[in-house]
Amino acid sequence: MTKSRIFFILSLAFLAGIFFASFFQIEKYIVLALAAAGILIFTINYRNKKIIVASAAVIFLALGIWRTNFSLENSKKRLANQELGPVELTGIVLKEPEISETNQKIVVGIEDEKQYSNTVYCTNNLCGEKKRILITAPLYPQYSYGDELKIKCSLEEPKNYADSKFDYQMYLAKDRIYRICNKAQITVVSKNKGNKLYTFILAVKNKFEEKLSAIFPDPEGAYLKGLLLGGSKRMTKDLSEAFQRTGITHTVAVSGYNVTIVAAFLMWLGIWLGLWRQQVFSFAVIGIVLFVLMTGAPSSAVRAGIMGGLVIWAMKEGRLANSTNAILLAAGAMLAINPLLLRYDAGFQLSFLATIGIVQLSPILEKFWWGRPPKLIQETIILTMSAMVFVLPIILNSFEKISLVSPIANFVILPAIPYIMGTGFAAGMAGFIFVPLGKLVGFIPYILLKAELFAVEWMASWSWASIEAKNFGWKYILVCYLILFWILYYFKKKDKKIMTLADEK
Repeated sequence: MTKSRIFFILSLAFLAGIFFASFFQIEKYIVLALAAAGILIFTINYRNKKIIVASAAVIFLALGIWRTNFSLENSKKRLANQELGPVELTGIVLKEPEISETNQKIVVGIEDEKQYSNTVYCTNNLCGEKKRILITAPLYPQYSYGDELKIKCSLEEPKNYADSKFDYQMYLAKDRIYRICNKAQITVVSKNKGNKLYTFILAVKNKFEEKLSAIFPDPEGAYLKGLLLGGSKRMTKDLSEAFQRTGITHTVAVSGYNVTIVAAFLMWLGIWLGLWRQQVFSFAVIGIVLFVLMTGAPSSAVRAGIMGGLVIWAMKEGRLANSTNAILLAAGAMLAINPLLLRYDAGFQLSFLATIGIVQLSPILEKFWWGRPPKLIQETIILTMSAMVFVLPIILNSFEKISLVSPIANFVILPAIPYIMGTGFAAGMAGFIFVPLGKLVGFIPYILLKAELFAVEWMASWSWASIEAKNFGWKYILVCYLILFWILYYFKKKDKKIMTLADEK
């Protein structure tokens, strides 16, 4: 048994432990029994390599369960023990507020426990770290990262709606937010209290967004900003719904897929510029880092950048189909830090599954590709389809809709996206020099954006564009992924058989 195989088994066991503990209540005695069984198996036959791996796998399974149980229990204690009711607090805005059409959501960090009048807040060893509160405020005045705010409001516990399967409490808890605050009275005490480097990154990002707004009118500008900076919140509600009905919302989500498309374009551009192979991959990696920074470097984008970077590394090493261990290592490290991401963070789910799909499924789809279109178009479509197949069950669970026109829409829309992103970015950079120059450079991407939005809205208007997929729960998701992995296993086994016959000849 190779080291690579051993690592794969142990990583999978750890992730399996996190998965089972995330969806099922596993008592402590079961965890202890698994750990004891692993030690006992090792003790009985420690000279057999397979037995050693099996015992280690059982222990890693128990470790994954324990880590998740610990995080879940900790979150539930914090939800139960933090105070409610009227408070006056002073805190710092910890990240860029999320701006929607009607309001803004602000995450504020409170460091001083003395600000809380209720001593229950600090029971059960829950003090000693920055407390986080989510504030929903009117759209104006708008606040920024690093603002020090004086807040007067009534703290509330996040509520889960009875008619929704979405667990809002745990969705916030994964980010260590246990209280929300509506109708707050807010006063800005001071500004620029955040990390200086991150403040600079956000300033550059916001300035770039301003230049894009000056060059591209909405809705084309909102779509381009979604492509380059991530997120669909800049688009109108009607346009966002059109994207959902046509199944192309993934194009404006910062995921492992999105980052991979950026990297594929940069690799093609590097080749066109005449760079050497090593230089092309370095160029792509630098591009991924800049892309993540340009989005404001939220945690979701950082995770997506790591996943996309792993795909680039695999392509560089010529091991795209054999880089699963690197992805499992990245996922395992992220989940060891915060195991709640597995169940309660759709961004993590989509990035991880999209990257697995690209790595495992794209080599198979390449064998069935017909014709000889330009390499970039072929790679874009194959990478996208590979990612989409793997994220589709999660999308069905989250949005409860399936787009029947998605294959057509993706086939029509995707080939132009790398060109739009590349030329749109160039137009934004030209806007830093002179806005009219940016408009000149942005003329072609504007035409492409307009054509794509017309196609999206036209296909979304079809009565049969999408259908509802209610009650698509985790049981169905599990069945879907079992089928997918069986298909991968079948083709890998078939390829291995073909290679064996070729060696015999």
